[in-house]
Amino acid sequence: MFRTINVISTVLVCLGLVSAAFADTSQYGMSLHSELTTTANGAITTVPQANVDRSWDVAEKQITEVAEGVYRIAGWGIGNVIAIEGPEGWLIVDTGDDVAQATEQRAALEKKLGRQIKVAGVAYTHSHYAMGTTVWMDEGTEVYAHEDLLPNLMADSGISVLSGNFNSRLVMQFGILHPTKGPDAFPSKLGFSADKLTGEKGFVPPTITFKDGEIETHQIAGLTVEVLPSKTDVLDSVAYYVPAKKLLVPNALNGGKDTTLFNLYTLRGDIYRDPMRLVAAADLALSRDIEVMVDIHGPAHIGKENVRASIEGFRDSMQLIYDQTYRGIGMGKDAQEIAEWIYLPEEIRANNETYGQVESHAKQVYNARIGWMGWDAYDINPLPKAEQAARVVEAMGGVEAVTAKAQAAADKGDIASSQWALFLTSQLQDMGALEGEARQARANATRTLGQHTTSANARGFYISEALLHEGKVAFGDQAITDYRQLNEVFGAVTADKLAASPLQANVHYLRFMVDSRLAEGKRAKFNVNFTDEGVSYAIALRNGVVAITDQLSDGKTFELSKADWDALILGSENFASLDSSLGVLDTAIGR
Repeated sequence: MFRTINVISTVLVCLGLVSAAFADTSQYGMSLHSELTTTANGAITTVPQANVDRSWDVAEKQITEVAEGVYRIAGWGIGNVIAIEGPEGWLIVDTGDDVAQATEQRAALEKKLGRQIKVAGVAYTHSHYAMGTTVWMDEGTEVYAHEDLLPNLMADSGISVLSGNFNSRLVMQFGILHPTKGPDAFPSKLGFSADKLTGEKGFVPPTITFKDGEIETHQIAGLTVEVLPSKTDVLDSVAYYVPAKKLLVPNALNGGKDTTLFNLYTLRGDIYRDPMRLVAAADLALSRDIEVMVDIHGPAHIGKENVRASIEGFRDSMQLIYDQTYRGIGMGKDAQEIAEWIYLPEEIRANNETYGQVESHAKQVYNARIGWMGWDAYDINPLPKAEQAARVVEAMGGVEAVTAKAQAAADKGDIASSQWALFLTSQLQDMGALEGEARQARANATRTLGQHTTSANARGFYISEALLHEGKVAFGDQAITDYRQLNEVFGAVTADKLAASPLQANVHYLRFMVDSRLAEGKRAKFNVNFTDEGVSYAIALRNGVVAITDQLSDGKTFELSKADWDALILGSENFASLDSSLGVLDTAIGR
């Protein structure tokens, strides 16, 4: 029997599933540093986070000619704008956060050139930095983008059931409601000002779109531009390769030693960022002859070897996280165990977790492949959160005892004690007993962790919560006591939003208005012919859902305009006004 075990162990070592030595080397919590520094705006943080603006080369506003006729416009935020001069005008890649920013950028470029420019084309790498376009529009300017850019943009901020949650969490992650000066200020441009949400937007929808997954060639401003599928943080992402200038303009392919690890999982939440699709994007880019790379994030890279090193660094770090997570799954580890165990060469990881953190990335890969279940049978049917927390607190001596323990831990001020204080106050929070001294202990613990992390994502959430528990958060005139209050602000369905949103999105929004408790046992069916759009939908209330298809039913057909439908969604009209039989649908909607 013992010989069999030894043989199995030898086989596992040979397969690489168990290391013969130093298997327990841990990097867990590597993004949490003991040493702190203070930035020019008074923020208390780690040295890596304090150095982000310098390492990304965005500390100062600048217009830099990185190659003949190629200008990097940087320093207004973390997103670069790239201006490329062609024989027939200018190509502008991405347009930043808002109109005011773009106005400054265009003026700065024209001042550097000593002349006005004529923009022949605007090309979006993806949907995140496309809000200053109106400033760059001239007579005849075409706008280029992936065919899914507009739908993805609307899903984030238009008529979408997710837009409120998405933007509320964005506010937390990017510290949008943090003070601009002092210990709680954001120490780098990885934090956003309120203008990110409230600044005047100048988005212009694309006039020319690229097919998903296809390499296309376009003539823009007299330049031959190759469009490379490059799905990185979003699925509408592309990279632009200009052969005549041996220039690559991608989204998020910057990598390598002494740079920020790509944010494979963002704490605010997003669609799954599959590391292997990022590897594919990098490999496609590496197949081109590139001497200049200006990513829309980070510094420019000049020279073939520098470009290759950057892209390979990005590529290999993504494959590394993927491969090692799968290796951990093969060893029988769950998501948390993999987060504690995963190892990256130090030159790749140390001080480079300035956006996200590796533990989060590994958990995302695990959950995408395996799902939420690990090995603990308790997780199958756990107690409700409030009851579990109440029992834990009772077992520890009650609310006063737990509060005292949390205070004592938070007062120690070290990383581990702050983590423990946060756990303890989470129990009080889950049972609805987070008050007074316990609330302040939680604020102290989250502030300590926010100051000690290199990760901008983590700092955003930690400091946001500290400010919340101290009653220091407001949005306009509204005091915020729970960030979920912002869901109603950002997710509100308004007449203006409905008017700007595509019909299909407005029709399908009805699905998410149904409360399955109110809809239980109710049925209705009808068809709608939209006379101004020339499309029809079959709509049926059944089994607690609203099913919407283009296969018309034998129910009544109503002819409506898009404005008529928008009024139904807004609630200024009810479905019973179409026919009394549809009143049942009104009663199934939870507004």
